[in-house]
Amino acid sequence: MIGVTGTIQNGVVSGDLVIQGGGDPLFVWEEAISLGNTLNRLGIRQITGNLVIVGDFAMNYEPDPKLSGEMLRQGLNAHNWSEEATYYYETLPEGTPKPVVEITGTVQVIAQPPTDQKLLLRHWSLPLVQILREMNVFSNNGMAEILATRLGGGSVVAQRAAWAASVPSEEIQLINGSGLGPQNQISPRAVCALFIAIHRYLQNWRSPAGTPYTIADVFPVAGRNEGTIAYRKMPPNAVVKTGTLDDVSALAGVLPTRDRGLVWFALINRGEDLDGFRSRQDQTLQILQKQWGVTSLAPTAVMPMEPPGVVNAPALPTAFGAEGRNQVF
Repeated sequence: MIGVTGTIQNGVVSGDLVIQGGGDPLFVWEEAISLGNTLNRLGIRQITGNLVIVGDFAMNYEPDPKLSGEMLRQGLNAHNWSEEATYYYETLPEGTPKPVVEITGTVQVIAQPPTDQKLLLRHWSLPLVQILREMNVFSNNGMAEILATRLGGGSVVAQRAAWAASVPSEEIQLINGSGLGPQNQISPRAVCALFIAIHRYLQNWRSPAGTPYTIADVFPVAGRNEGTIAYRKMPPNAVVKTGTLDDVSALAGVLPTRDRGLVWFALINRGEDLDGFRSRQDQTLQILQKQWGVTSLAPTAVMPMEPPGVVNAPALPTAFGAEGRNQVF
C-alpha cells in the first residue's frame, strides 16, 4: 500500500510518502521504476517529507527495511540511479518512462502507519507461482528467507514440510529458509517425498485459465530454464532443484522415462570437487534415461501449464515492472 501525508499541490506532496509492506519477496528495481512512473502519472514529482517504511518491506531481497527503503528512494528517481538500476531499466519495454519522484527527507522505519495518511494505490505482487519459479530457477536465498519468515521461520517450515510429505519430522531439520548451513538437513527419502507431495498438490491448484499447475511451473526444467542449471547437461524435461554448500552438491527432482514413467530421485555428494559432482550427477541421469528410454512426448506432469508473461486473475500483467499491477484508488 502506498499513501501520503499532508497535501498534494502542483505535483508536490507537502508531507511523507508512506510504503506499507506486505511481505512481497520479489519487489525489485523494475517494480520500483513502475511505482515511480505511476506516481508521476498521478502528477506527483516531489515529496518534501520523508520516505516512511511500515511493515514487512524488502527490495532486491534485502531484509533490512531501511536499506530497502534507500534502494526504493533511488529507484523512484532516475536522476539518482546506480549502474545496476540503469541496467534493469534497460530490460524493460522500449519507451518505458524514467520516473522522477524526488524525496527531500530521509528514510524512516516505523511500526504502524500514520493515522493521517491518504492511500493512493496498491501495488500487487507477481503471482505466487511465478515467485516460486523465480526463486527456484535462480536458487534465490533472499527470497526463500523472506517466504520462510512469513510462514513462521525454518522450524515451522520443517514441520509443515514433514507433514505434507508424510515423513518423520526427524528427516527434515531446518534452521532457516534458504538451506544455507550444515544444520539444515533433509534426508534423500524426504526430498523425494516432498517433490511427490508438491506434484500432487499442484494438480489441484488451478491456474486462472482453469488448467492445473505442474512442478514444471515452480521448478527449473532442463532444456528450458537457465539459472543454476544453465550449463548442466541433464536429459531434457527433467524437473530439478540444485543445492550447494562449500562442500556439498545436491540435485533432486523427477526424470521422465519411457519404461518407468516418472522417476523421482535425490543425489547428494560431499567433498571439494563440486564441478566434478555436478558432471557425474548429470551423467547418472543420462545413464538412467538411456536404460529406461526417452519419452516421445514430454508428460503433462513436467510441462509448464502457465508460462511467464500470461495474465493472472484479476487480469494483472505478470511482466516485471508492469504498471498494470499498480491499482490506483
